[in-house]
Amino acid sequence: MRFVLAGLRSAGVSMMYQDSGLIIRFAANIPESWPLKELLDGGTDETVFSPTHATKVIQAKRRVMETGEPTKLEIHRDAGQERHWYMLNIEPDVDPEGRVIGVFTTIVEIDDLKYRETVLKTLLRELSHRSKNLLAIIQSVASQTARHSQGLEDFLLAFRNRVQSMAQSQDLVTASDWRGAELFALTQSQLHPLMGDLPSGFKMVGKDAYLFPNAALHLGLALHELTIDSLARGALGPAGGTVELSAEEQRNAKGDSELVLTWREIFAQRQDAPETGSKSKSGFTGTVLGRIVPQALSAGVEHVIEPDHMVYQLTIPGNQYELHAPG
Repeated sequence: MRFVLAGLRSAGVSMMYQDSGLIIRFAANIPESWPLKELLDGGTDETVFSPTHATKVIQAKRRVMETGEPTKLEIHRDAGQERHWYMLNIEPDVDPEGRVIGVFTTIVEIDDLKYRETVLKTLLRELSHRSKNLLAIIQSVASQTARHSQGLEDFLLAFRNRVQSMAQSQDLVTASDWRGAELFALTQSQLHPLMGDLPSGFKMVGKDAYLFPNAALHLGLALHELTIDSLARGALGPAGGTVELSAEEQRNAKGDSELVLTWREIFAQRQDAPETGSKSKSGFTGTVLGRIVPQALSAGVEHVIEPDHMVYQLTIPGNQYELHAPG
């Protein structure tokens, strides 16, 4: 018996035996938060559990005695401010004549298991929420891309590139356990597939802010559109010149923190003035930069195109970023 009890203790298993009246006749290795063994001997499950939970345990044990079939039961017990979960394995004690004369109950604390279950459920809910958001973004991108495409091939090429852009942002967010992505790493992830290593005329300065997932996904899309447009007609393409991405934190009139993110292109060759009176970009790129991204981030936006330069600026509220990556 000492050998068996030592094994139970090392395995973290408690044991209880009750007779046909469910009176406790033996208890060993009982959890510290439970009543003392002296109080358990001769007691019932009502000695251990609250009335509601005791009723549940007693009903389970009576079913075992009636059917002769073992069962398992998860139950929790509150001790002060703490809640502990236990797995009860209830088996019948059968005499040589086949009569059930009592029940054996082994008890294992499963706090770690319940904690992991809670974390997993939380993560699954978060994954579901973020997946729905991502699908909504993709649906919007598909709709807007189709609206501004000249044909099927044009749509497929543009849509494929934009989905790939979102995938690259998503990879960074996923690698951080869904916490977000650093601004400069996000920028490099968007530019590299389009042009390889950053050219000497491209620089990033200021605060390398840590963007939360929603900001990272939408800013990744904005950076993709800015790069594509610059390669087609701006400083990274035929106009030549330099591009600077800067990020600085400021306080607004209410004293709240804001991140001022600026993409500034200085053209080596003057370009024709845009036809639109607002001097801002039209088409899908204009929709992304002027409406989709600012609305998603609740950010202020300024987008100006002049013959010798282009400036795109977002003023991002403090709930979308922080200046140091989470530990």
